[in-house]
Amino acid sequence: MPVKKDGKLMFTLNDLKPITEGGGIVDGTLGGLILGNSHANGGIKVIRQYQNEELYEVIAEFEGWEYILNPLTTKEIQQLTLINSEFNNTKDEFIEYKIPKDIKVIDTRPLLENIKETNKLILLDKWSQFIINKHSTKKYLTELDFLNKKHN
Repeated sequence: MPVKKDGKLMFTLNDLKPITEGGGIVDGTLGGLILGNSHANGGIKVIRQYQNEELYEVIAEFEGWEYILNPLTTKEIQQLTLINSEFNNTKDEFIEYKIPKDIKVIDTRPLLENIKETNKLILLDKWSQFIINKHSTKKYLTELDFLNKKHN
């Protein structure tokens, strides 16, 4: 049963155990291209360990086709903000594309097709990780993946 701490809803390891055992949590600590729901369709919940306790909190909502970078790439690459801001305020419709075969993928799509309650969660580490919006990811996917793998 989730608990409230510091005004936030926290999950215990026992809360997460059945989700983990059922394949409902994917590791996002090394980064990669996210496959899953758009924000309009509920997004993808992201959890992280709360301080050094055995509690986990929902810290963000990502969406499919965004790219998570690992902590080392996030720390060392200065142009990430420029890449990510290139499509700020775009009204362009996003069109899915074919993913090159060597791209690291974080698949959060539902365990049971079209049942969004079975969407997977993404687990991140305590270190900061940069997220690139889906339009910038589409344009820079190969470069982002190369940088991400270089620092893994």
